[in-house]
Amino acid sequence: MKTATTKAKSPFPKAVYQRNAHLYKILANPKRLEILNILKHHEVSVDELTRILGVSKANMSQHLALLRYARVVRVRKSGLNVYYTIANPRIVEPCRILKDLWSGPAPVASPL
Repeated sequence: MKTATTKAKSPFPKAVYQRNAHLYKILANPKRLEILNILKHHEVSVDELTRILGVSKANMSQHLALLRYARVVRVRKSGLNVYYTIANPRIVEPCRILKDLWSGPAPVASPL
């Protein structure tokens, strides 16, 4: 009797996983996630982001530099002011999805 065999294969090239893992590392910081969710709706100055998040300007600059490096934010300078926008608002969709999952019924705990 012949059995059907499925040839499982990875849906994406290995380079996609490498690039995504690198981006996930950058996004795995609560301050950077908060920055992106603030920028989702409108352009915001560095000074305003610093005030909203309650961090030093130096710390904010480090976070924004990583987000620029990953190309998830755009920068615009106007005189002495620097403004940021999100490159693509869809980048924060996982944050909303996880928030919705966590606000639902408590998951059954499983040992790791």
